Amino acid sequence: MLETILSEKGLDFNALEKEIFKIGCEFAAGLMEQVLGIMDEHLAKSRDKKQYRHKGKRWTSLKTLMGEVAYGRTVYETKLESGETACVYLLDEALRLDTFGKVTSNLAARIAECASVCSYREAAERVSSMTGQTISHGGAWNVIQNLGERLSEVEKEQSYRAKDGRGSGENVTPILFEEADGVWINMQGKDRPKKGRKCEMKMAAAYDGWEKEGKDRYRLRNKVMVCGFEESKEFQRKKEGAIAATFDTDEITIRILNGDGGGWIKGGLVDADVHFQLDPFHKNREITRKVRDESQRETIRRLLSEKRVTDCLTFIKGIAEIAEEEVDKKNLMGLYEYFSNNKEGLLPYQERGLRLPEPPAGVEYRNLGTMEHHVCDGAAKRMKHQKASWSKAGAGNLGRLLCRKVCGSLYETVTSLSRVTLPEHYTERIEEILSAARAPKKDGKGYLYPVRGRRPFIGAFMTNGRKAILGLLENRSCSELIYR
Repeated sequence: MLETILSEKGLDFNALEKEIFKIGCEFAAGLMEQVLGIMDEHLAKSRDKKQYRHKGKRWTSLKTLMGEVAYGRTVYETKLESGETACVYLLDEALRLDTFGKVTSNLAARIAECASVCSYREAAERVSSMTGQTISHGGAWNVIQNLGERLSEVEKEQSYRAKDGRGSGENVTPILFEEADGVWINMQGKDRPKKGRKCEMKMAAAYDGWEKEGKDRYRLRNKVMVCGFEESKEFQRKKEGAIAATFDTDEITIRILNGDGGGWIKGGLVDADVHFQLDPFHKNREITRKVRDESQRETIRRLLSEKRVTDCLTFIKGIAEIAEEEVDKKNLMGLYEYFSNNKEGLLPYQERGLRLPEPPAGVEYRNLGTMEHHVCDGAAKRMKHQKASWSKAGAGNLGRLLCRKVCGSLYETVTSLSRVTLPEHYTERIEEILSAARAPKKDGKGYLYPVRGRRPFIGAFMTNGRKAILGLLENRSCSELIYR
């Protein structure tokens, strides 16, 4: 508080900035209370009194970007079509108010953004410092679980619709690029395996090409991404649900699937129009790890670049048989088996003679191999490298939000899960109130919003700095500032 940082000699700017921000949040919260009260009164007067019987007010509160907003809303008794009696809040229905607990979607989005890059404790501290709302690390965790569970229900519905051929995707593309990989994270409690500590969280992405953003910079177009611990078939259904919710799957004529050759990844190769490609990162990593001799590495890479896949496999097997060291023999045979099991994917898709459709205007078809970056940004940085351990439910809930962040749709996703919409017929009245709040004192028409809580420094020792702030608060035009 200011008592500890302000002195007789002057004012600390950083402290002043924080205090004025706090006061501004209090005014904004007070304005929100005023507007909600006006709307509730309007609904009470304009309702069908025969259908909705007034049963008094109930007080509640919401956690917002400005801080806690407490307001009264009228409860009404009504009869449902079934003949049963029910109690409703017309204000909540008018606003289509659906929160995450008592946290608004704007605040939930801010929490999700912070929790995607740091621990829940640090996320709570960041949100508390950036907004007028104080939140605990447990509160941040609860919000993420609520969001993740709602997203899980959305994914299930998408899977059902895709299975029935009722996907709602509108993006039209003749070719779809898919990539998949997994990230191994530490587990806790009943989800920890009997052997070891880690489980693999599957991750998959799909997009329809590359768009140029600047010199040598590209972005993936219409990217979707999913993750989870499901078994292979169930995960494939979830992936297909997300794809069908974004793309018109009837228009897709060819798919390119990039991955490390894992069984759950190649489980998606069920149609003739799906072509598998071994991920370049994993392919080159295995060559570097398993082949000690640099000249042999170069030979393997040259044979692959010349599209001589059979010769490449013969060469690897040959140097394995003549290797003097047992460890070299074992590594080389491991590489041979890995490449043999993924022989169909050793050549990039562009070098197989596939008849690819022409890309749409502004779209390019480039080299695959972005999944390692997606895994890093989508999960590894947050979930693997901070000495954390997870339950499958907790990791899955956070992972779903991380996927949306990587796709650039985190805020849109959160607000779509809980959207507060102001009906048009209230807009004019609300704008009147806001305009009046901005009117200068001399006009005699301004609406003076009461300050929430006590005035600062009441009963405290008066310094010059405190007198200056109180002087500002006495000025009506200053007290009527609102945040837009």
